[in-house]
Amino acid sequence: MATTIDLAAKKKAADDAMAEYEAAVKLSHAEDLKTAKELIARHSFTVTDLKPELKVGRGPAKKAATPRKSTRRKTK
Repeated sequence: MATTIDLAAKKKAADDAMAEYEAAVKLSHAEDLKTAKELIARHSFTVTDLKPELKVGRGPAKKAATPRKSTRRKTK
């Protein structure tokens, strides 16, 4: 069985690893943003040029449900 000391050490190691991961993500984000700004400046992109590329779509269209029996077109 794991002792309290072992669990505390594992918890501290996990917290340290998570803090290191978050720092790496922030650094990567900052570097990527810097690269993007350099490319925008180099090619003189404008907001109008970038807007369609950054637009988030609504996703796939929802499948239309079949109408209720009372609203269906009646066949003669």
